[in-house]
Amino acid sequence: MSIGQIIVLTAVIGAFVLFAVVLAWGDYRAQQLARRIRDRDQKQTVPTPVSEPARWPQGADDRLQHVA
Repeated sequence: MSIGQIIVLTAVIGAFVLFAVVLAWGDYRAQQLARRIRDRDQKQTVPTPVSEPARWPQGADDRLQHVA
């Protein structure tokens, strides 16, 4: 292999490595952003009031009686 071919091969490999590093960094930042948004949303949830009446048990549902 000549020196010119080694330099070209090194440049191609370096470009692929740089591309992989940029993709990994973008994925890392996106996960951090998603985690930060999820944590913020969990802090903003409002608990349901205790005085709300229970919805269960409900009455019988007659819709499925006539299924063949």
